[in-house]
Amino acid sequence: MSELPKTKVFISYSHDSSEHSADVLAFSDRLNKNGVDCDIDQYLNGSPEEGWPLWMEQMLNEASYVLVICTETYWNRVQRKEKPGVGKGVKWESLLTYQDIYDNDSLNKKFIPIVFTSTNLEFIPKPLRAGSHYDLGRAETYEKLLRLLSGQPLAIKPMSGQTQHLPPVNASSAAPHIHSDRLPTVKGGFFGREAELQMLNDAWYGEENPHPNPSPRGRGAKETRIIQFIAPGGTGKTKLLRHWLDHTDGIDALIAWSFYSQGASEDKQTSATPFFSHAFEKLGSTRERFVTEEDKGEHLADLLRRQRCVLVLDGLEPLQHAGNGMRGELKDRAIRQLLKNLAGHSNGLCIITTRIAVYELADRAAVVSHDLQNLAPVDGVKLLQSLGVQGKPTELSKTVREYGCHALALTLLGNVLRLRYQGDVQKRDTLKALVKSTGSKESRHAFKVMQAYEDWFADQPELALLHLLGLFDHSIEQAVLQVLWDAQIPHLTAGIDEDDWLEAIAGLREEHHLLSQHDGGGDLDCHPLIREYFGKQLQTQHPDVWQQAHARLYDYYKALPEKELPDTLEEMQPLFSAVAHGCAAGLHQQAFDEVYWPRIQREDEFYNVKKLGAFSDDLATVAHFFTTPWQTPAAGLADADKALMLNFVGAVLRALGRLREGMESMQANVEMSVQQENWKEAAKGASNLSELQLTLGDLTEALSSAAQSVAYADKSGELFHRMSKCTTHADVLHQVGQVAQARELFQVAEALQQERQSGYPRLYSLGGFRYCDLLLVQGETAAVLERSESALEVAKRNGWLLGIALDQLSLGRAHLQQAVEETPPSLPLSGEEQEHAARSLSEAKGWLEQAVAGLRAAGAQHHLPRGLLARAAFFRYAHDVARARQDLQEVFEIAEPSGMRLFLTDYHLEMARLMLAEQEEGVCNTPLQGTDVGEYCIRPLALHEHIATAERLITATGYHRRDPELAELQQHLATGATP
Repeated sequence: MSELPKTKVFISYSHDSSEHSADVLAFSDRLNKNGVDCDIDQYLNGSPEEGWPLWMEQMLNEASYVLVICTETYWNRVQRKEKPGVGKGVKWESLLTYQDIYDNDSLNKKFIPIVFTSTNLEFIPKPLRAGSHYDLGRAETYEKLLRLLSGQPLAIKPMSGQTQHLPPVNASSAAPHIHSDRLPTVKGGFFGREAELQMLNDAWYGEENPHPNPSPRGRGAKETRIIQFIAPGGTGKTKLLRHWLDHTDGIDALIAWSFYSQGASEDKQTSATPFFSHAFEKLGSTRERFVTEEDKGEHLADLLRRQRCVLVLDGLEPLQHAGNGMRGELKDRAIRQLLKNLAGHSNGLCIITTRIAVYELADRAAVVSHDLQNLAPVDGVKLLQSLGVQGKPTELSKTVREYGCHALALTLLGNVLRLRYQGDVQKRDTLKALVKSTGSKESRHAFKVMQAYEDWFADQPELALLHLLGLFDHSIEQAVLQVLWDAQIPHLTAGIDEDDWLEAIAGLREEHHLLSQHDGGGDLDCHPLIREYFGKQLQTQHPDVWQQAHARLYDYYKALPEKELPDTLEEMQPLFSAVAHGCAAGLHQQAFDEVYWPRIQREDEFYNVKKLGAFSDDLATVAHFFTTPWQTPAAGLADADKALMLNFVGAVLRALGRLREGMESMQANVEMSVQQENWKEAAKGASNLSELQLTLGDLTEALSSAAQSVAYADKSGELFHRMSKCTTHADVLHQVGQVAQARELFQVAEALQQERQSGYPRLYSLGGFRYCDLLLVQGETAAVLERSESALEVAKRNGWLLGIALDQLSLGRAHLQQAVEETPPSLPLSGEEQEHAARSLSEAKGWLEQAVAGLRAAGAQHHLPRGLLARAAFFRYAHDVARARQDLQEVFEIAEPSGMRLFLTDYHLEMARLMLAEQEEGVCNTPLQGTDVGEYCIRPLALHEHIATAERLITATGYHRRDPELAELQQHLATGATP
């Protein structure tokens, strides 16, 4: 087929936010990749030679189609509802567009309205409403648009034939179903669980969708949006869901995913990226980029709400904090946001299985949490009998109790007795006790039977296959099995005939019921406890085989990506697997040197976190470089890389809000670096430790660590570290209230910066942000504006997500401060002064909106409250109480669980100021609702309680920078004067 000619397309849009601009860029990139010659302003480096007005006119004239991205901001600018000077590009392009349609006798085929979400349909300009619009939030829309732009018809009209006589029909065809079922198949009969099945039926079939035999006490679908079944491994959670799904009618949309396919251990670091990629594909999402992990979760929730869908998240515990002393909080921010959204609003049902309750779902009205118990003895007896086990009822009942009524243990036992002892229940006594007792009481019963299988399959292909499955913590494709079989590894795949191999697979699946398949495909899987047992046996009994197999898998996965340097998380998945298998093979240094450092992080670029913001995915990968997370790096790493890894993982944990975990690794890093006399790494580690201690409110320790970082940097002799560590120390001094000393140290740091880079004599990035923070407090607003604009250019040139966001935050705060300074409450303002103040407020809002979006995109959970607090202050000043409260609520939800005591102090102070502003305007103070539990906010607080709590925190932490603000609020309480 000859190549179709490329169509010239131009996109007209407004720069609503950095997130929106990124979406437009992704859309344009996709069109270009699909053969459409598409232009947008973001492809230009600087300004066009002819100037923007002439460039825009040329683009509109040359384009065959102009795609108009319709949003509220775009519509406001078209309607001239934004003040003069704002959005001039959109205003100019819309004027040219209207004139073109007018000149063409009001006919239009060139200008096509596009919306990214259906909520923006109301903002399509009137002259464009006569033609077709394209809602890219719908799965099928992009292809329709592409067909139009590339001149490819949806269908070709066939030649006319003879009229066929058709009888009338009254039934319409059913809508296509979305059916994605990644739950493993589970063999054997199903018994009991009547209460749980009824609970699921009552939640799914509601008043609007009645079940043929509803429960008189059933909860309607409107009431229950999420059910979580909580039980240890092997209790039968997955089998319950498998049975319900297989016997429930009326599920037109199903997304069922098992995280057990990615490993079941509670301390495992697992990425949710494969789940989201799969769900978006099945639901037809055209989104390719997300500004934040939260944005990803919200997008999936929105897609699920478009139809009545059952979402199953089976085996969620790898994504939870489930160790000793942990509460079951979700590690993954996208999953957290998804579940929070579904708990608040959903017309379908989400079903979760996990070994520990999800903390974020506690006490939610629309969430049912159910502890799934082991089988009732009578049902355990039925299960054994269904497997062919025979014996007296009393003996069968005794057997069930001996095995703890544990579903998996009884299933394995039943298969052994049937296949080896003709089903005689009394032969169970021939099973030997475990050689080494490990795991929980329930898993020990299952392991005892697995040990019998191990003896039974000795030197047989079946045992080799079970050992092979134990190499993985997820289901595996036949292609991967083939790689290992081709390698002919002794004691694993060597010497096994292909027919015997295939027969072993069939036997373990069909006869012994030890294997399962996913989604009707060829992937092989087994219960996580089976993988755990046989993998451990291979590792301990044949460590050389274990390492050789993982080494072969390491070579396979590292060669799998098409690109040497993958650009997206999806493209990087094989490299993540390569690191896992390389470390399991004992090739820690090789995996670090060949894959992780050069290809995933791209060395000092830290691509995975700084450019993709993929902190959770990166943590799941670096976990393999640790013997004890997050304190003991693997012995196979070089000493310098051990120290680097400890420092890096601490920074990642901090960014994810897991501060106490990060503290341990950072302290270990500093100790190790000092022992090695690696002063550069020691300086970095002590600086990061100080930042973390500062966020937690341990200011005495933070001051000590900051001073240490300066001393270590001086020993390193490197100007960059001497400069940057001075800013760390100065920032802590500022927070404890020693402003003069802090400013003096910032000036020392800036002198070092001038010596280091004469072309950039001022501090920039994080150090520059810290200095601007101090200068704002001292009223030097103009200096901050000048410094931040310069620093922002540096950050943009280098693509530093965090640096860009922090500079935008400084600009937003400075413009807000400027607006406040320009509008003294006691003096009347001229028209020009009012216009100038309004312009400052508009600038402040724009920069603060970009800063918050940028902090989210950078994945910087430990910096995000800064942006939210600043934006809340803006909304307070702009009299938008609802938005201010919304931002403060999010600050609390981030800071309280992770123990960020300085941000908690700021939260209480800003809440007090907001409540005073409400009082002044005659608004009733309604304390924040929602997340109102925790150490510092057991219930909604009144004004005086916020002030008292802030005082306690300042005293406990030494956060004396806030003393003047606290005194001002206390003065109000004493006199009634407005601060």
